[in-house]
Amino acid sequence: MRAGWLVVVAGVAACTSASGGLDHHGGPPDGGGGPDAAAEPDSGRDTGASDARPCADCEYFPDTCSADVLCPHGLFDPDSPSGGLDPRTSINVIRGRSVSDVWAAGAVGAVAHFDGTSWTRSDTGSQETMRALWLHDSTEVAFGFLDRVYVRGVDVQDGGVQPSAGGWTFHSPSDVSEEDPPTARPEWLWHPAGDSLWRLRRSPSGVFEVQVGVPSSVCRGAGCTRISSIHGSSASELWAVGEAGATVRITDATGDAPKVEAFNSRTRNALRGVWEASPSEAWSVGAMGTIRHYAAATRRWDALSDVPTTADLNAVWGASSTDVWAVGNGGVVLHYDGHRWSRAKIAGLGVGRPNLTAVWVAAAGHVWIGGQGVILSLGGKP
Repeated sequence: MRAGWLVVVAGVAACTSASGGLDHHGGPPDGGGGPDAAAEPDSGRDTGASDARPCADCEYFPDTCSADVLCPHGLFDPDSPSGGLDPRTSINVIRGRSVSDVWAAGAVGAVAHFDGTSWTRSDTGSQETMRALWLHDSTEVAFGFLDRVYVRGVDVQDGGVQPSAGGWTFHSPSDVSEEDPPTARPEWLWHPAGDSLWRLRRSPSGVFEVQVGVPSSVCRGAGCTRISSIHGSSASELWAVGEAGATVRITDATGDAPKVEAFNSRTRNALRGVWEASPSEAWSVGAMGTIRHYAAATRRWDALSDVPTTADLNAVWGASSTDVWAVGNGGVVLHYDGHRWSRAKIAGLGVGRPNLTAVWVAAAGHVWIGGQGVILSLGGKP
């Protein structure tokens, strides 16, 4: 994992944006339900007699898997050793440490691990919808909201709550005020909540702590309410994007007083995913096929006019500045090769066109994509 920043979609306050722009798209993205939400009622996947129906985009959905085509992987296979996930379950986030250490999380407490060969379900002991994963050293943290986190890989004190079957324990982070002096400089995890940007860390004593990273008064001035995605290539600097084209950069992110700067994304569309390739380059994606590119040389977020879709895009990630993936609604997957964005093919879905909401890339050729009742990889292999 390039950095400890996570993408979390949560129920947050109404949007206020300072970004100028050229276009507009209404409505926030679907949040996937609250903490106790059930699995999605309809995954969008349809098989059987209806497979004979004609489609306008059949060229992107072949029947047969091949090495250069995205194909379903075993997480939703009912014949898998761990039973597989319910096909109505939506995958909200995928993160990993390497090609053989990948985690996915989603609705109704769904969490699973890929070990380089196969996916295995991991019981968190909760039915809460998980929207974030933080892979820190040998510890995994999953949660939907900052006041309830589930942690795997920590020692349980005598008399403490025993872990779930998957090794997860529940933690309720303590509040740390902005005035409290830092006890150390552990890595912070940033998270959008309400009108503020919050951060979570595990203190040297092992206690999880929550603190306001950017206060609401500062956030409103910079237009960073309703943030939906955060990512940085280093611990000290990251980008955050959200409703109405909101785009801000946070610097000194590990310090006592992080700074936030607003940028013009040249759109009023909702931005739902951001990925920083390096301190000098970043990508953001959003509603109606919106893609924006940042270059430090010009300090501008530029619009792309040749995006091959108008579908809402929900997430973006890459292995390098010439290997970037974006995913969206209706089974849309785009790939950037350093010159242009093109539409990627997905095999084995029949007439199903599931909304895709998560993407993570371990290395070139090792991309994982998740969404409503599906998880995909190139060639159906790790």
